[in-house]
Amino acid sequence: MFAMEYSLLERFFLNEVTHAERKQVVEWLLNPENDTSIKQWMAAHWDLVSHSDYNSDATEPDAEALWQNIQLKIKQQTTDKQAVLKPFTLFHPFARKWMAAAAVLLMMVAGAFYFLKPVQQGQVEEISKKVAPKGDIAPPNANLAVLTLADGTKVYLDSVGNGTLAQQDGIAITKQDDGQIAYQGNASGVVTYNTLSLPKGSKPFRIVLSDGTHVWLNAASSITYPTAFTGKERKVNMTGEAYFEVAKNAAMPFMVSHNQLNVRVLGTHFNINTYDDEKAGKITLLEGLVQVEQGGETKGLKPGQQAMILEENIKVIQGIDIEEVMAWKNGLFYFNGADIKTIMRQIEKYYDVEVEYRDEVNYQFVAKISRQVNVSEFLKILELTNLIHFKIEGRKIIVTK
Repeated sequence: MFAMEYSLLERFFLNEVTHAERKQVVEWLLNPENDTSIKQWMAAHWDLVSHSDYNSDATEPDAEALWQNIQLKIKQQTTDKQAVLKPFTLFHPFARKWMAAAAVLLMMVAGAFYFLKPVQQGQVEEISKKVAPKGDIAPPNANLAVLTLADGTKVYLDSVGNGTLAQQDGIAITKQDDGQIAYQGNASGVVTYNTLSLPKGSKPFRIVLSDGTHVWLNAASSITYPTAFTGKERKVNMTGEAYFEVAKNAAMPFMVSHNQLNVRVLGTHFNINTYDDEKAGKITLLEGLVQVEQGGETKGLKPGQQAMILEENIKVIQGIDIEEVMAWKNGLFYFNGADIKTIMRQIEKYYDVEVEYRDEVNYQFVAKISRQVNVSEFLKILELTNLIHFKIEGRKIIVTK
């Protein structure tokens, strides 16, 4: 590659090339014979393709991994003969103030690439302590769980202390030091039911059922369950999204139901998303085996598979990105090729906001962002693409191009 071509390559990454030049560079990048040259160039121009962390010890730049990502995304965008080549753009120094809000290794929007190094844990924690300024919306700082007892009594868990909350038919309901709710004791034989609900704008909440099953509930979700399990099966009903770590009991299978959907297990770890505003229900298996039943159809899942429920049909999908599925439980927003409406549905539930679309934004995003940031910081990370813009009006977010 001649010096002038290296200059062209630099202008390509800075989005300063013409359409014809862009096509020329992409063809060169996709030629395997140039792999060594491009990796050497990246190592010599690391400040262009990646920024260093705040005063932290510099790490050895992994040009090999970054180049593999670049090649993969270029090939994905050029597979379709009708695909339009979009410019590459990098975050410049002005974006550093937002770097602490994101753990983004690679953000791609319809062929445009954005690189940020992951932040250190201390930086994310520092952001979480900030108070949202006027006109902004802070992330939830507490869970807003409401426990409805068998007699209809409502217990607002964010306003009660630790210890025993109630006694129901021989079962003690306690709020533990870590905030979770647990059921302990021996049932008297009478089956009673409780419901745990989380509204929009709530942090996720964990409950331990009487059989030892752990359930994490996401915002805008609920679960109804017996205070003690009796009979031949353990059955709960839910809405929204929840993650289950089911206690093993071969003699009493565990079943999660939502309308006509049933998920049967003996002991396993899985996530179930049944939000009504999503196009399809999704059951994702992390460990063990489950059976998914819907409309007379039954399919089994193995770890790493996802059952997608479309009306009364079950479609099993292989090779699911488990990290993306479990991001909500792990304190992250993680989008791996999501459109803006999919992204904003999560924002609506987590920050308890309304979203208004004034333009169609037909791009896909890949991003990993802490859930500890104010909503304005989340939105400004997406705005750095210069392909989408937002305006906050009270608790409404307006989306434009």
